[in-house]
Amino acid sequence: MKGFAAPFLGVIFTVLLIGSVQSASADHLEPGKGIFKDKDDVNLIPAKDSKYFTHVQVLVRDTHGQLVSVVESSYGFVIPHEITDHFFDTLKGKREIITIDSIKYEKLQFTGTVNTKSFMPRDSDTTFFGAWRIQHCGEFVGHGNGCIPVFTTNTSHVSITEKDIITNQWTIFKIID
Repeated sequence: MKGFAAPFLGVIFTVLLIGSVQSASADHLEPGKGIFKDKDDVNLIPAKDSKYFTHVQVLVRDTHGQLVSVVESSYGFVIPHEITDHFFDTLKGKREIITIDSIKYEKLQFTGTVNTKSFMPRDSDTTFFGAWRIQHCGEFVGHGNGCIPVFTTNTSHVSITEKDIITNQWTIFKIID
């Protein structure tokens, strides 16, 4: 009986391992439907092709509070997956229902500050940046722990230093069915 248990457990372990690999990779096999388009890249589509519309205004101030620059953009990307709806529903901020051109939207506005040290190259105290994200961090089956950009918007690049204060003012509209 002992000689049978070890190979039997090995077979069970192999089946479980293969089953988990298939379910993790299944996210990549359905184009446009999964969170990830391959092992490392998130599946993003233009927000204009979804039920979301994003706008971000980025204010950069120096250590004395003096305004350095302001950039904004309404062109962004979202993940075409129900995780985006769940994430949107959990974001904190000012919410209201509005109607634009006979279309009902849930409007969410919030402001956040950005840690400039995370943008800085090791060998410089100044850099340029223009990709702004609202990320969801957690464990993703088949991908481990990490953060994914649920909402992403690109602006003109802004020059920042390690001591600058960056404030992002986000407005996200979601079409209500």
